[in-house]
Amino acid sequence: MSPQIDDDGVPDRCLSFTVRSTWGHFKRVGRSVTKQTYRVPPRTTVAGMLAAIVGAERNSYYDVFGADNAAIAITPLSDIRTVNIPTVGLGTDPGQDVTTTVGNYYSEYNLTYQDTTKDRQLHAYEVLADPAYRIDVALEDEAFYDELRDHLESGTAVYPPSLGKSEYLATIEDIEIDRPPSRVDTDGVVEIDSVVPGSLSDAIPQGGVTYGTERSPAVMERVDGGRRTTRFDDYVYTNQADDVVQIRADADPVPVSVGSRTVVFR
Repeated sequence: MSPQIDDDGVPDRCLSFTVRSTWGHFKRVGRSVTKQTYRVPPRTTVAGMLAAIVGAERNSYYDVFGADNAAIAITPLSDIRTVNIPTVGLGTDPGQDVTTTVGNYYSEYNLTYQDTTKDRQLHAYEVLADPAYRIDVALEDEAFYDELRDHLESGTAVYPPSLGKSEYLATIEDIEIDRPPSRVDTDGVVEIDSVVPGSLSDAIPQGGVTYGTERSPAVMERVDGGRRTTRFDDYVYTNQADDVVQIRADADPVPVSVGSRTVVFR
């Protein structure tokens, strides 16, 4: 039987694992020349990574990770640090002037290829150094959940998981199966290890702690010819892995305990 998710978005059990890599890059939407990265993998990126593990076809799994039938909590386990890496790229559009055509109207064959001696473009990629995240995930789709659990337990994947770009291969470790989250019962301040959905105004300022905020894609749906984002999430995180986000107990996010960590599902 698959996990059940209540009206507050809290599941009765979940899968937990750590994913880490040497590099990570989660390209921000709306950036074309400078490839900036989100500091935390978007919810849709985590969905894509899990779909790769079970071997789901492209554009086939968005309903499994909907707003009401999936719950995901993401906890940074390493300090958030970025590095800019310059790269040189060549266009692949045969209609651009970076290509050369051999042959003419009377030739039996024409050949179009890239002229690699000019028109190279310099792109700067902002990448995360040594990123590591703890993922807690619950899915009401029983078939998908069971298949994901089986792959995690056996240490297998149909397609290799990565953190953003395919060359940033990731390892998955410390797997826990069917952990039951329990609600945090307090009237005071709650310290949360995971990223916290909401605005910065919900977070309580702390001396020596730097908060960061992002808005990234959270839910997608399939459309003719591809996909589109139907929901973006705002969330707050800390730049240091040992720091926590503090919120009031009466704030909108619903904190729960998963083992020794306090997280918020979204």
